[in-house]
Amino acid sequence: MGTTDTDTGDRSPLPVSTSVVVAAVVIPLVLLVVVLVLVRDVREDAADAAASEPVTAVTLPSPGAGSAECAALVGGLPDSLGEARRVALTEPAPPGAAAYRMPDSAPVVVRCGLDAPPGFTVGTTLQEVNGVQWFNEPDPDPAVTASTWVAVDRPEYVAVTLPDGSGTGPIQDLSDALTATLDLVEPRPAPIG
Repeated sequence: MGTTDTDTGDRSPLPVSTSVVVAAVVIPLVLLVVVLVLVRDVREDAADAAASEPVTAVTLPSPGAGSAECAALVGGLPDSLGEARRVALTEPAPPGAAAYRMPDSAPVVVRCGLDAPPGFTVGTTLQEVNGVQWFNEPDPDPAVTASTWVAVDRPEYVAVTLPDGSGTGPIQDLSDALTATLDLVEPRPAPIG
């Protein structure tokens, strides 16, 4: 029988190049960063697309929507109201209306030429913002968190519906637009009863 020669001696590990170690650490890190950046960009693109989608607004009775005052106001509205950016209305668009979207894509709708708000009666509390008198009437449905504010001291009633948490920027900017385009008139609240 033959003898087998088995080497059981110590073998020293093969030396690993420093560049191989660096590459083994850096390449996965670079790939991870690239993937994270791509995911963030896709998410931002989706949010930007949602924030620029047209807004659908229902048609409400608005006898003054075709007036010269409403045409001047809608034509003179700024590109933004606070953080909300102006977007198109889906067709058929209600007359005398304009739409905006908040960064989270919540809609903001401005309407001109509406009827007087039903709750706007003598003694009603108004809020003045940048020289414009605003009336707020809560929605009768407690589940509705949006609020509608109506400018009551212009020749046409102008309403803005704001999502919850939109802040005061939209009303401030809309007040500035109203002051620039529509004359001031004495508010006309309905008698009580």
